[in-house]
Amino acid sequence: MSSSNCTASVGPLKLPACERCRTRKVRCDNKPPKCSGCTKSSAACVIVDPVTNERYTRDGLHGLEQKLRKLEDLAKEQSAASPAKTPSDSAHQRSAKSHFVGDGSGLNFFKRLSTTAKASVPHPDESPTAVLRSPYGSSTIPAHSLPPWEVAQTLLTRFSSHVLLHHPLMPHYQVDNILQRVYTPVRGAATDEDVYRIFMVFAISSVTTYRRGLTHEHPYGYFRAALQYGTKVNLIGSLSGVQNLLLIARFAMYYHIDCSIWDMARLCMRQCIALGLHRPPARPIRPMDEQIQRNVFWDCYVHDRYSSGILGRPYAIAEEDITVQLPVEISEPDLLSAQVSSLDDPSLQYFPGPNEVSVFRFVVKLRRITTRISNCFFSSPTQSPQSRRTIADAGRVKMDFNRFMDELTQARNQAPVFPEPKSLYERSDWYDFLVAKDRLTLIRGALAQMPVDGLHPPRGLLEMCLSCAATVVDLYTTLFSRGQITWTRSYFQILFTSGLSIMYTMSILNHDKSSHDPEQVATFARASSALSAASDVMKMFVSEMPDAGRFAVVFEALMKQYTDTGTRARPSRAPTPPVQDNVGQQRQQHAASNGNLTTAIVPSQTSSKDQIQGHLDISGANGQPLQSPQLLPGQPDYGFALELGLDDFQNWSLFPSNPDHILGQMEAGLGEYAWGMPPNDSLFDQWEVFRGPS
Repeated sequence: MSSSNCTASVGPLKLPACERCRTRKVRCDNKPPKCSGCTKSSAACVIVDPVTNERYTRDGLHGLEQKLRKLEDLAKEQSAASPAKTPSDSAHQRSAKSHFVGDGSGLNFFKRLSTTAKASVPHPDESPTAVLRSPYGSSTIPAHSLPPWEVAQTLLTRFSSHVLLHHPLMPHYQVDNILQRVYTPVRGAATDEDVYRIFMVFAISSVTTYRRGLTHEHPYGYFRAALQYGTKVNLIGSLSGVQNLLLIARFAMYYHIDCSIWDMARLCMRQCIALGLHRPPARPIRPMDEQIQRNVFWDCYVHDRYSSGILGRPYAIAEEDITVQLPVEISEPDLLSAQVSSLDDPSLQYFPGPNEVSVFRFVVKLRRITTRISNCFFSSPTQSPQSRRTIADAGRVKMDFNRFMDELTQARNQAPVFPEPKSLYERSDWYDFLVAKDRLTLIRGALAQMPVDGLHPPRGLLEMCLSCAATVVDLYTTLFSRGQITWTRSYFQILFTSGLSIMYTMSILNHDKSSHDPEQVATFARASSALSAASDVMKMFVSEMPDAGRFAVVFEALMKQYTDTGTRARPSRAPTPPVQDNVGQQRQQHAASNGNLTTAIVPSQTSSKDQIQGHLDISGANGQPLQSPQLLPGQPDYGFALELGLDDFQNWSLFPSNPDHILGQMEAGLGEYAWGMPPNDSLFDQWEVFRGPS
């Protein structure tokens, strides 16, 4: 199995054994339009739904599948000329049942533990000395004064060429004018809002330069200086107030500021609705002003969708209430010089691209797709816990999954291509990372919705989950090793969740190594390597995010529990290495031999030549291979039809029935850490390493 499985569509569902074979207690080969036994006896091949007791003929279902395949092919041909829609009516019905659409709590996916896992988790070997609270107090990092003009220009250039690509909350010319007013010798030229904004710009843009050693002032000092003007600036009731809040929200992605990003995103969206930014302007306005309004609204949308999706909280606005268009794909200088009276002018479509707006449009389109995925797969069902899903439900999950996967693939194919990327947000690897992350969310959603009544897990999805989670980690560590990406709270959460996904799938799929072909062994070795890499990088995060240290320690303990691996890498406090023109691509080299792997993960933060070595083993605890129970007699099989046999896979049991199991609890806590408030200390009470002396 290769990493391409992450992008594959789900194959045909494997139906239960026919009634005749089950009665005779013989193996049914499930061949359409009739199984071999029914064909030889010239009998009707009848399938009985184990939930509804409805009877179907296999050839009838096969005929419907053929018709469905033709309709899907026809829909693909017409999709380019029509807007994307929700995959199915059933998806819309499910989304209407609940406003809680996120998967950040992890309870849909991580609420059951593999039957091979132990009830207790060994204590981490790491000392908790590096696990600290946020050190950014007023006594440790005081407020900075304005930096010299040369440093200010460097930070402003960084903000304009990098930050505004992903979050265009202010136009470039507005930022330039603010800098000129603040640094002009004329007294009174700059307002309090100007000074507040320029300090926030410096705080955000200096994060990367400080970590790379290009500047020496800690970003939190600029943030503290901006807060001195917080009571003097407008934060509510106007477009400028929304922009001022978005500056804080962006900085909070890097450092904890004792404020919930989700709450800020929700407040921003509520103001956007009050200002009518979710609809086209009621009266004609300047094209540049309308472009600014669109940028601000959709930036609030991105914050709201992502934070709500991670935390499993309500969206601030429904999709059907949004009628404003995306920003027009035209650069700011071209729009300012264009002789048009409206953004709807057809002549604006002929300006060359891609440009800075292309990046933001791609990000928004991805968020709209993942919103539909969340509405479809992560809505809280209103049915009782005892209710069971049928074969038809599994078919709808398959149809929705394949269609969403096609949407994500199409979105990736339409991503902008920059011949000479100057920012992370212009690199194709970053687009691959975003799409892989969203594919993993989709796969987890499909797993959560598949029938789970003691049936086989759909191995096709499990293998895709394992491959996609490893791909997410691989892409991030590759960008990180080149110094092209830094660490943020959301990246930490992504790595943590991807690692949990790897632990989960390996605990189910990892049986006796002798039953695997070399490709499967290599796949498990690659996943183990990615798991170790995720642990290494998360430890490095602790240097600038000490409040993440406890999660890194717990992740290490979980990794040792579920894969019997573990690294001894210590967090480095050196800055991220600057980008070097001669730095080659640091990709992981996989050499699978008897299930073992030795690999270079990422360069050390102290030297671009140093590497962290991880010796990985895919065996279970105590060196024993993880075993899988047999399918019980009479159990129907809803697994996806693959060449590999399914009889030796364990039953569909992810985590214990106790919803407070450590994996689900830790992922939920991490979601709160990344997008809400840090978790209560009680989250760590069950880990003795974090308990004080009694």
